[in-house]
Amino acid sequence: MRPRILDDLGLVPAIKWLAEEIRNFAEIEIEIKTDTIPPLPPETQLVLFRIVQETLNNVHRHSGASKAIVTAECQGNEIKMTISDNGKGFELPEQLSDFAGRGKLGLTGTAERARLIGRELEVSSQVGKGTKITVKALTKLYTESNS
Repeated sequence: MRPRILDDLGLVPAIKWLAEEIRNFAEIEIEIKTDTIPPLPPETQLVLFRIVQETLNNVHRHSGASKAIVTAECQGNEIKMTISDNGKGFELPEQLSDFAGRGKLGLTGTAERARLIGRELEVSSQVGKGTKITVKALTKLYTESNS
């Protein structure tokens, strides 16, 4: 189901709203840092929103973090979205697909969402030093061909 706030206000306001909701019940400081984001295809907006949502929920449930930072930066025709925390971190498996075997289904689902927009999820984590999740998305899913 698509959150109405995405259609009404766009990706950045939707992420700010989500961060405020999580702040209210999780007592985690969440900082949002964004460039001006160009309009995105609806599918890309939804995937990025869901990645941020799942990651912030994981921060709340598993990390023990007191702070998370969500950044969205424009880099040419790409948007780079990063969610990092100061939590307990964890040991990374050799491949992202190994997360499912470790019971980290949220990360597996997040990686699958990134693949829906033709991208890979980057995960870095160190025990005792937190976790960082990064995904990049094209500002356009396709280019029109000349007819």
